[in-house]
Amino acid sequence: MKHTGTAVLDAPADQVDLENWLFTLSDAEYQACARGHRAAGTFVQNGVRGTVNVEAIGGHLIVQHYQEVSAKPSRVEMLSKRSRVYLFHLVPATIQVRWTMSATARDAETSEFRCTVELTMSPLLRVLGALSLLGVAIRAHTLEETKLFGDDIVRKIGTSRSSSAGA
Repeated sequence: MKHTGTAVLDAPADQVDLENWLFTLSDAEYQACARGHRAAGTFVQNGVRGTVNVEAIGGHLIVQHYQEVSAKPSRVEMLSKRSRVYLFHLVPATIQVRWTMSATARDAETSEFRCTVELTMSPLLRVLGALSLLGVAIRAHTLEETKLFGDDIVRKIGTSRSSSAGA
């Protein structure tokens, strides 16, 4: 199951730094980027950066322990090999989640932000997910968070510009 959201950022691609944005994103900022976001934090384990994200999506609770696969200003890829999903907040199961974000130039003043969430599940979980409309909920959640992540990225670029101008 794979879903991608896109948003236009009112900022040139060379000013977007997804790597810095993700690894400095506060818990409160993460929660403000989607109704289902419950908590987030960052960590470093064995020299590899990661994030812990807790989300409630479509009646299910998902706890992801992402590790950095690759990160640069224009593209970040994170992988949670053993995310814990609690179907209907009760039944625990394990899934894999790959989260990729990228920013590419549209023109001199704007860029396109893409946020892709890809879930790998066992055959039984795929059936249960289909019956519970998990795919519909994940798609809606991805679209919501993509727009609000984009807004936060642009806000921080604007704040950075203001700070630099005042220096």
